[in-house]
Amino acid sequence: MKMLKEFIIPFSSLKFGSNFHEFEIDKTFFEAFNYSRYEFCNITLQIDFRKENTLMDLQFNYSGYLEILCDRCLDNVTIESSGKFSNILKFRHGVDEIINDDVIYLPYESYEFNIAQLFYEYIVLNTPNKVKHNKDLCNIQQLELINKYSPSNKEGIYDLRWSKLKDLKNN
Repeated sequence: MKMLKEFIIPFSSLKFGSNFHEFEIDKTFFEAFNYSRYEFCNITLQIDFRKENTLMDLQFNYSGYLEILCDRCLDNVTIESSGKFSNILKFRHGVDEIINDDVIYLPYESYEFNIAQLFYEYIVLNTPNKVKHNKDLCNIQQLELINKYSPSNKEGIYDLRWSKLKDLKNN
């Protein structure tokens, strides 16, 4: 993974209270994590980085769209993507960064924080696992090929092993 330096927020120099940051996320962001599922993306990420004496509150707000290959016909599907989430940064004695639910513990010596990993994990986990068009919008030629090479019970072609398994289930 590349550092993605533009996503590093030097919180030591921020004023107390709200500090707003805005980022434009495109396909190169995900390529930095070697993640190639998205064919195209255009997401605006806004962060309210609230700095206080003993902790920092990060409020993420994003909206935009992703293009992913349809699982049925392999054409691009555009998915609207928007949401909000938050994390809290706290300080502790030690040298390692520890993530516990929505609280991230940083060593006292820390002076900056890279938000790229947090956003990457959140957007990937909140993208649907199975993506497909409505049946009317799928590539007709591709669907015809699928139907042509898929066995169907109407033609009397099917695997007898399935019927034996069904018999086991019914007994």
